[in-house]
Amino acid sequence: MPSFKTLQPPTGSIHVIDGDPLDKAGSTPAPAVGAIVTKQVQFGPFCQTTLTLNNVGQTVVNGTEYQGTKIYDFPEGRILILGATATLQQKTTSVLASTLNASVTGAIGIGTATASATTLASTMQDIIPTTAFTSSATINVAGTAVKASLAASAQFDGTTTAKDLYLNTAYATTTDVDADATQTISGTVVVTWCFLGDY
Repeated sequence: MPSFKTLQPPTGSIHVIDGDPLDKAGSTPAPAVGAIVTKQVQFGPFCQTTLTLNNVGQTVVNGTEYQGTKIYDFPEGRILILGATATLQQKTTSVLASTLNASVTGAIGIGTATASATTLASTMQDIIPTTAFTSSATINVAGTAVKASLAASAQFDGTTTAKDLYLNTAYATTTDVDADATQTISGTVVVTWCFLGDY
């Protein structure tokens, strides 16, 4: 008979594995500002990862206006993303009049690559598609949360280099950012995925 192991750490995560000491769930890096609480539910190769972002900080650099923050590391191997949902809200923490202006339109997405342009496209938003949001109207007061989801399941090849998740934001209009700004992102990201193996 198979020997099952069930692990339930204080985070509420659950791992059920059939005699395999290797936990297929990934890991969450600690952000420089804020925190990410991770809950993993794993049954064999199937995992559901819930990331709760608490004021995860980003610097908005005047002149580029795009930024990315790593929020999760998948294990090495082929990964099938069955689905993903997110509810996220932005909060400006620097002076509105002289850094990021009040109530400007930004874009937010989650992808397997960090932001590299003001238009979040391709791998910069291949997990949670680019969604428009309105930045803070008042310093240190979050704007309205936005919601988005992955439209269809997809496979990702992380057999050579393990795939990561990046929280990406951008402001397309340079005049929206008068000087380097700071912002935080809070909310919940849920990714349901399957580990397909490695070679």
